[in-house]
This record gives sequence, C-alpha cells and structure tokens, in this order.
Amino acid sequence: MAIPPELDTEQNRAVLAHLDPLSAHSDIVEVLMKAVEPLGDVQTFCPDPHEYRYVVVSTKNVVFGFAESMTSVAFRLDERLKQRALITGGLAYPACGPEWVQFVVFRGPDWPKVDLEFWARKAYVFVREAQP
Repeated sequence: MAIPPELDTEQNRAVLAHLDPLSAHSDIVEVLMKAVEPLGDVQTFCPDPHEYRYVVVSTKNVVFGFAESMTSVAFRLDERLKQRALITGGLAYPACGPEWVQFVVFRGPDWPKVDLEFWARKAYVFVREAQP
C-alpha cells in the first residue's frame, strides 16, 4: 500500500524513508495502539498489515509515533521532553530526525516498564500544538 498523500510531506519524509524496509511484530503494534487509544484525532497507517510492516500514528497529517521491530516504539517530542526521555531510558533516534526518541518496551522482567501512554500523549500534544 502506498503512503497516503496527506502523510507524504517534508515533515514526515525522514521517518517514513527510515521505516520503509522495516517490520513490526503484532505485539509491539498492540502496545502502540493501546498507548494512543485515549487520544482524540489519531490516524493509523501500515503499508502491509499481512506482512507485519511498520505502523505509524499521526495527527494533523504529522507522524508522531511508530512501532517497529519486536521491541520498539518511538515518539516525536519537543526538545525539553526529549531530554527528559533520554535521561529516563529513551534512546535518541536520529535516523528519523532530531525530535525522535525510541523506547525499548520488552527488555526483561527486571527492567522498569515504560509509560508509553505518557509519551504518546506528550508527542500527540507536541504535534497538535505545532501545527496550524
């Protein structure tokens, strides 16, 4: 499935180009969907769900989060929250752009659980407030 025209924008190009060859396990997609469930205007795109391709979530035509691989969810955050995310265990994800932070969700039983609902909400608000 081709990228929807409304997502094929300069703001989304780096992340969509990076994700193009990647896949996402259904377990990590489920985690992302649960994190964005309480949010309002969210669209979901997966180029090929039958082949377990990556999944992105967007609002106002801007991708603010995605699921890829078997363990990772990433969100687009403002600089202040990005720094907080990095201090608390997130990983910079420069391949997608300077605003992106990756959260490894499934690390093992002795690793703290990532509050993905918090990060999803912060990414969603960041994108919604930045767009006209």
